Amino acid sequence: MRQLIKVGAARKFGTRPSFVFSRQPLLVGLLTGFVIFSPCLQATDGLSESLLQEISFLTDAGAESLGMHLLADAEPNLARVSEAWIVWHRQKVLLLQQKGRWSEVIHEYETLPVDVPAKHQNWLLGEIVHSYLAMASGEQARDLLLSLIWKGRLDKKRLPELRRLVLHSYLVDGRYDNARTALLRYEQDYPDAVLDDELLALKARLMIASGRANEAAVLTVVSGEPVVRSVYVLALLKGLTPLDANLFAETLRWLAAPQLGLALKQSLFAALFEKIKGLDGLSDRIAALEGLLGINDIDGAQVTAVVDTLWFSLTEYGRRLANGQQLLMGNFDPWFTFAEEMRQSSNRKAEAIYAWLALKAQGTDINAQAHGLLVSLLEQQGHTPLLRAMYLSSSQFAGVGVLPLAVIYRLVDMALADADLGLASKLMSQLDAPKGVDVVEWQLRRARVKILAGATDDGIELLKEIVAVESLSQVQIENVLLAVHDLHSKARVVAAFTILAELLHKLPDRSAQHELLYWMAEIRMAQQQYSEAARLYIKSAHLSQKNAKNDWVETARHRAAHALEQAGLLSDALNIYQRLSAATEGGAGRIYDYQIRRLKNSIN
Repeated sequence: MRQLIKVGAARKFGTRPSFVFSRQPLLVGLLTGFVIFSPCLQATDGLSESLLQEISFLTDAGAESLGMHLLADAEPNLARVSEAWIVWHRQKVLLLQQKGRWSEVIHEYETLPVDVPAKHQNWLLGEIVHSYLAMASGEQARDLLLSLIWKGRLDKKRLPELRRLVLHSYLVDGRYDNARTALLRYEQDYPDAVLDDELLALKARLMIASGRANEAAVLTVVSGEPVVRSVYVLALLKGLTPLDANLFAETLRWLAAPQLGLALKQSLFAALFEKIKGLDGLSDRIAALEGLLGINDIDGAQVTAVVDTLWFSLTEYGRRLANGQQLLMGNFDPWFTFAEEMRQSSNRKAEAIYAWLALKAQGTDINAQAHGLLVSLLEQQGHTPLLRAMYLSSSQFAGVGVLPLAVIYRLVDMALADADLGLASKLMSQLDAPKGVDVVEWQLRRARVKILAGATDDGIELLKEIVAVESLSQVQIENVLLAVHDLHSKARVVAAFTILAELLHKLPDRSAQHELLYWMAEIRMAQQQYSEAARLYIKSAHLSQKNAKNDWVETARHRAAHALEQAGLLSDALNIYQRLSAATEGGAGRIYDYQIRRLKNSIN
């Protein structure tokens, strides 16, 4: 029985979309790419209403794993209360589906207890078919469906439903001839079948695949149901209907709709992209391309195609604008002046001029200046995602090394602001400090990024190079300490201690060494080198005393006493506690008195 499922065999089609659910039979929504289940879990005999509400709240808040743990803890005993267990398991599967965790739904069959009733096993098989289709894995769904059909695993009354799912699996895989054959046989075997919304949408998609998009639009215009309306929009895009603002806006809404199936979403995206490329007005084309890049769940190849088309359209628009002003090649100052004038009335025209100068003008200085102005203009408009896509996803900027420096520095700042440490590390890896930026500060930034991004050894080497210079400013020292703290949090205490020890001799004010000595002592405590830790704490307290920082003195001495006790030097620890008690009043003094009594008892 388990061999029916090909776990892990589903193909990957980019980023999987999320889905919204309302409770319907399995068939509803699958034939056209829609997935519909219940938005809320429902209380049952096996699960309390309060628990289900809490699980729903947790998952909505992003704590999906915690919600799943709570559900797992509430698992009834299958042997004693089989009905309650089945209800519990169905809720678990529905919760997984609600979060789009399709592979985990498939895995549920592999871990299903052997004594689960056949009816529940068959229900789960149906949900697994659904999961394969939601992942756009038509072949896996079809294999399972055909096994169910030929082995008679499910109620024969569900055979028409299963055969329609087979149609959908062919459609997901793009095997349109097979889908048409399956539809023809279905209609022959079930001549009285009602042409409901799902079947209507399926027939329309097959017409679109046959080059009959205008007929498909006529067929689907009669229904406003989402399952049909989205296919109607696809038919308009694939047909002769011109792309206007309303069609563009509605397509974007469907592309952003969480309930849209992956296969239909990809078809809509490709159709809209082709329609945009055919727009005669360059300004409208550029605006549409920028809007298309705002859609989530676009795979890398699609993004690159859109970005490359955007660059081409921008440079062509810039060329036409320059020709209209009779701007001359080689004399680019008037180009920049014209672009600056355009910024007052049309940012898009300014973008086009800068794009042409950045890519087409002869002269690296001109290119760099134009790139910098283009980046600045996009930033001012709040188009940071667009900026990143244009420079990081274009085929003409393959590899970080070919990006203009003016762009890289801006992208580094954006990556750090977004906590994208991997990108920041990649961009900074082979860069020198930009003009006007302190070289040491730049290297410190690189070191911290590498440490936080996981390239800890590279970050350590950079820090060692930094602390080896003759002198460091107070700001630089503070940033080194931040980097050392990052190292400590990564459990690289040996390297952190080495860097602090080297830095100790570089402080412009020797009385400020107390802080470094204290953190060096903390590292030795973590390494259980208690005698060395005590020595460093005492030195820190001594330097702090000269600097009149009494709180630091008390803390360092207290830590020293604790380290001495851990080292077995009880009499030394007792001496320090006695001095602390004599110099302290109130509650803290009573704490030291307690430590003194405890140590005296231990010594005696």
